[in-house]
Amino acid sequence: MNEWIPKRSIGAIPLNGLRTFDVVVRHMSLKKAAGELNVTPSAVSHRLRVLERVLGCRLIHRQGAELRLTENGRRLAPALAHGFEIIVEAVGNLQPE
Repeated sequence: MNEWIPKRSIGAIPLNGLRTFDVVVRHMSLKKAAGELNVTPSAVSHRLRVLERVLGCRLIHRQGAELRLTENGRRLAPALAHGFEIIVEAVGNLQPE
């Protein structure tokens, strides 16, 4: 576990914030991410702010419509993408009962 994330806050990390960050990284656009997530760009921005506050670090620098990942964002993005791929695969392997 990374030292920069206090153990006590791991359970407080919002899954929808992680998913939102993953989608934003794929599109590098709040508007396009909002479209995929069926929420407003304002909701995407809010989810990112909450996630950054919980993690205690910035993940994305925003300048107008331009988005750039921070060093922490660049570290987190591939791990999240891989994690979500594993989840999708696991769910896809479920058998109906």
